[in-house]
Amino acid sequence: MEKSGFFNSSGGDRVYDATDFAAYFGSLVSNGIFYATAANLQVSPGTGLAVGVAEGSAWINGYRYENTDALNMPLATANGSNPRIDRVVVRLSMISRSIQLAVVTGTPAATPVAPALTRTSDVYELGIADVLVPAAATSIAPNNITDTRLNASLCGTVNSLVTAIYE
Repeated sequence: MEKSGFFNSSGGDRVYDATDFAAYFGSLVSNGIFYATAANLQVSPGTGLAVGVAEGSAWINGYRYENTDALNMPLATANGSNPRIDRVVVRLSMISRSIQLAVVTGTPAATPVAPALTRTSDVYELGIADVLVPAAATSIAPNNITDTRLNASLCGTVNSLVTAIYE
């Protein structure tokens, strides 16, 4: 099938939906966070057993996300015996037609590993931070947060087709 666009409709002969525009923009702009400021979607210790996520924006598969206020993201209760690593993600859900921040809870273990990112046609995640939750923890220290926003395999920064050619 051949496709082209975007043209004005004449008598209803041209109908486009969000997936058409997302496919178009997704071919021009890469996934990642917009790095307008160093604090864009930065994760820091929150109140109690939680992390805070700063305001900022991201781009996933042609869809835009914006967080206009700092958010406090609660973490699951710490395991009494073993630490775990939770992953803070920006999650595109084609099922709910939304992009939201989420915490993917890791598995407690003597040597914990961060949970894998989900990257399917229905759900696509960008990992912005890994959080070590020590055994029996009631709060998170700054040194327990690993910033993964600039890691291109987990998140990365938004690039346009024009800048990608020159890199």
